[in-house]
Amino acid sequence: MPKTKKEKNLLSVRMYNETFSYYEKALALSTRSLSTYAGLAYTHHLQDNFNSAITYYHKALWLKPDDQFCTEMLTLALVDECCRG
Repeated sequence: MPKTKKEKNLLSVRMYNETFSYYEKALALSTRSLSTYAGLAYTHHLQDNFNSAITYYHKALWLKPDDQFCTEMLTLALVDECCRG
């Protein structure tokens, strides 16, 4: 178990990288998966990569325009991006 803040941060980075790897593999299998795009968007959002999050939320919403989670999270990502600048 990580004890220091640095160890925790390194673990988080490794976990995010692993998460992205699995999502990329899922996209290789199907580019029509709402949950894959939503998961990628949310993972980017958690890392404050708002532009990437916004892109993936849009891709998810292209597949299902009335998805409530993606619609709400896209709005939050847009606000977060605006507030950062």
